[in-house]
Parts: sequence; C-alpha cells; structure tokens
Amino acid sequence: MGKSKRSVTAVVALTGAAIIAGLFKFNYGPYSDGYNMYLIVNLMALMWVPMLVIMMILREDPSAFGFTASAAKRTWSFVGVLFIGLLIAMAFFAHKPAFQDYYPIFRRFWEFRAIFDPASYPRLNPFVAAPGMMLYAELSYGMYLFCWEFFFRGYLLFGLQRWMGWFAVIVQAVAFGLLHWGKPEMLFSFGGGLILGIIALNAKSFLPAFVLHWAAAISFDIMVVFTRPHL
Repeated sequence: MGKSKRSVTAVVALTGAAIIAGLFKFNYGPYSDGYNMYLIVNLMALMWVPMLVIMMILREDPSAFGFTASAAKRTWSFVGVLFIGLLIAMAFFAHKPAFQDYYPIFRRFWEFRAIFDPASYPRLNPFVAAPGMMLYAELSYGMYLFCWEFFFRGYLLFGLQRWMGWFAVIVQAVAFGLLHWGKPEMLFSFGGGLILGIIALNAKSFLPAFVLHWAAAISFDIMVVFTRPHL
C-alpha cells in the first residue's frame, strides 16, 4: 500500500526543511568560496538527496514529483511571452549599482577572480576576454539551476501539494525567497517563486520553470556585463 498524502507531505516537508537549512548555512558560510565545491554540494543537496528520498523512502516514481517533460504547447507559449516581459524588466534593472555589484554571480568565487579583478573589470568584458571560462560558468550554472528548480518546483511543490493543495505554491515560494537572502532581487524572488510554482503545477513538470529561469539568468548576466560602466 502506498503512503498517505499526509505522510508524503510530512516526509517532503521535513527533508526539504533540512536541505534548506543546510544550504543556507553552507551557501552563506565560509565554506562556499570555491565554485566547484559550491556546485557539488548544491547538486547533491538539491537533486540526489530528494531523489533518494523519492525512490528509497517514498518508493515512488520521480515523474510524480514533476520530473517529466511537459508537452503542453500553451505552457511553453506562456513561458515565451513571460520571458519577453522579463527581458524588458531586466533591461531596466541591469545597470543599477546593486545588480552591477553582485552579478554575474560567478565573480564571488575564487576561480573567476582573475577575469573579474578590479584592475581589469569592468574595463574588460569577461565574455570576450575569457569566453571559454564564461561558457563553462553559464553551462554549469544551468546544471545547478536544473537541480534548483527540481527541488523547489518539483520535489517541494508536488510533495507538499499532496496534502496542502495549492497552498504548496506559497510555501515553496517562501522557501525559494529565503535562499535569495542578501541578493538584490530578494523581494522579487517571492513573486517569481509563485509564478514559477503555478507554471510547474499546471504543466505537471518543473522543466518549463527551469528553462525560463536559466534563460533569464544567462540574459541578465549578459545585460549586466554589457551595461557596465567602462572605467
């Protein structure tokens, strides 16, 4: 006999809270100075731990938690329209000092300090000066966001939704916002989490949310770099 909706939600809530607390401590602690270590820890916490819980404890298929392709054309059409709207909004914020000082996010890690050194950046464009390194950064960050979206818009959302219904959209959005602590877009992230959650729940898949999030992240990095003040 399968587990009850309430027990599934309880398992997901407890493990999800533990993962969020652990990542908050790691990501905002002195341990995350290296990009590769940051990736490894986050990928394990956001993807492999939930997958183990789903398959070993809950004994369910990952597709029940949104790990499946969405074939609904209207979903992808909506994502496309939303992305265009995001591009307009991001173009407005990209040149703001708070975002210029924080993004691209890779600048905080020691592996990228050579191309974001104050002696060369913002005078030099890292996408031009070190295209291979920036390609690695954006592709690997896409892998990170894939796991990130699976955790929030897959594992948490569909696990909590079993018993909490649509209220699960709000819960995962709050958790999503908390892990944006200290980022200039923190307040916007709560609303973004709600929108991404609604998209995922309607599509029964986290993939549309991932595609939108990754496309927006790459686009914003490019906008920030190309609108930087040339010293």
